[in-house]
Amino acid sequence: MTSAPRIGITVDCPDPESAAAFWGRFVGYERRRDQTGDVYVTLDKVGDADGPPHLTFQRVPEPKTVKARIHLDLFVEHAQPMVDEMVAAGATVVETTQAGEWTTRILQDPAGNEFCVIGPD
Repeated sequence: MTSAPRIGITVDCPDPESAAAFWGRFVGYERRRDQTGDVYVTLDKVGDADGPPHLTFQRVPEPKTVKARIHLDLFVEHAQPMVDEMVAAGATVVETTQAGEWTTRILQDPAGNEFCVIGPD
């Protein structure tokens, strides 16, 4: 049996550099040092090359027009401070739902891609 593949998540966007800078700030990932070119920018978890999924931001010419079928969920201990910081960095709040102690906030990153910040306030 072959070994299990490492999972990567690719996000379409108009500007991979700015998307990578936005997301790297909030998920603790850094740009891969072996990358060149401006079509893709890949981020990996700091100091853990074989660990969590890597994130790749891919330049695409067309704008986002419909809801993504796959998105990132960020689970945090305190949602509101993270949401406030993300909005200050260019994100937009789309919707907020409450389920018990947990609040799910649906946001869009500066490129218009949906993601959720989930956690208590």
